[in-house]
Amino acid sequence: MGRRRGFDESVVLRAVRDRFWTTGYEGTSTYDLMDATGLGKGSIYMAFGNKRDLYMRVFSDYCEDLVSQTREALEDGSTVPLPSPLARLGFYLVSLAEQFAAESPHRGCFLTKATADLAGLDKTVADRARLAYDDIAAILASVVREAQDAGEVDRAADSHAMGYLLLTVIRGIDNLAKADVDSAMLTRVARSAIDMLPNPGLSEE
Repeated sequence: MGRRRGFDESVVLRAVRDRFWTTGYEGTSTYDLMDATGLGKGSIYMAFGNKRDLYMRVFSDYCEDLVSQTREALEDGSTVPLPSPLARLGFYLVSLAEQFAAESPHRGCFLTKATADLAGLDKTVADRARLAYDDIAAILASVVREAQDAGEVDRAADSHAMGYLLLTVIRGIDNLAKADVDSAMLTRVARSAIDMLPNPGLSEE
């Protein structure tokens, strides 16, 4: 039987994630992680591997959580219990815009940060980020299809592309918030993105 760890793994991983999230991979040293977790270098390496292993662990966990939260909010409708698919999408985008704007300091989304910091340099990070983006876009596209079935969006529209369009808007709002664009403008952008979805019968006019 292995020796029981003298720390709460979930607490340690959350502290590690928050440090990477705030200062980035290159800006975070092993000593920073020791300071954040209260663990010695040997304990960190024995439990989680090296710095990169630890980064990938918390990044992958974050991606899984983000996809699950998106699915819960949109696909299941439990977080945004609105009867109209289009209203659900609008509420979700506006809520994210308000959330990003309210942050102080503006840390934004860890997925966005990791993509900007490392995806161009590290294929493993790029692949994990791409999987998360694909999953989120697919969830958004599924709600677009619901809206098409409900007669709220033109059936001729490419729901797959619309899912990626909405994802792009969300990522853009995230970055604009970090540049201190005010909440009113960010929510207007979110609402405009929903208004841009093709109206039913538009292609027949």
